[in-house]
Amino acid sequence: MRTTRKGMTMDADLYVPGDGWLHRADPRVKFALSLALLVMCLIWRNWAFMLSMLALEHILLATDRVPAERIAWVWRTLAMLITLIVVLWPIFDPSGGHEIWRWGILRLTRENLVMAAVMGLRIPALGFACFLTLFTTSQPRLIRGLVALGMPYRAGLTLATSLRYIPVFFRIFQSVSAAQRARGLDLNGRSAVGGAHNPFSALVARFKSYLPVIVAVLIRAYRMSQGVGWAMESRGLGMPGVARTYRVSLRMRPADWLLLALTVAGAIGVAAAMIMIG
Repeated sequence: MRTTRKGMTMDADLYVPGDGWLHRADPRVKFALSLALLVMCLIWRNWAFMLSMLALEHILLATDRVPAERIAWVWRTLAMLITLIVVLWPIFDPSGGHEIWRWGILRLTRENLVMAAVMGLRIPALGFACFLTLFTTSQPRLIRGLVALGMPYRAGLTLATSLRYIPVFFRIFQSVSAAQRARGLDLNGRSAVGGAHNPFSALVARFKSYLPVIVAVLIRAYRMSQGVGWAMESRGLGMPGVARTYRVSLRMRPADWLLLALTVAGAIGVAAAMIMIG
């Protein structure tokens, strides 16, 4: 993907070309960093900790000179999910002893509002923990790092290809939807619902209106996957009796060992603080 002043346009990769310190880091170390951040954010339910993790992740991306437009794209992508979690959490979790307001089954307490904030902050914290690696690691180095950690080459290639084609399929969905609208297709499902105001019927009608788009996208996805498969087969992927060589070589530098040591020390420090506090 690439960002422009007019908005976000999808490219075929999440990778942001650059030469920052995270770009130069060994992918295995970045895997460890992302995993440590993910585990810590999943285990500790504390809003101050989530804010500190978000601040740390933004500092890491900023010092690596990842464009601010890319960071803003992550926030825009997660905004709806964050809003839903913050709004719905107090409704489905009425627990807590310090009641603030009550109306019917809706009960707002200090505890469930704090947890709603924690869960709302956890989503971007988890997202940026993953994007630290995805934004700063090219596809060849991503695959090479996974294979170096013991993952079979085919599995690593499948994962990297999946990440690569998510934006592509999104762009295909947008183009097919625009083409179908130009041909008069009603993607809101209003014509099927008629005068009915049942939300469930409206949802079903809208889903049915997207069926032509989904079918067209699946057909194009099948053709694309077939072409990718032929291209890989022509390059000898999976040929028996052939020793694989790698164009990308990995080597741990002193800076990589330092980053790994800081990651491990930070994770141990957070675990010790959790034990002492809780």
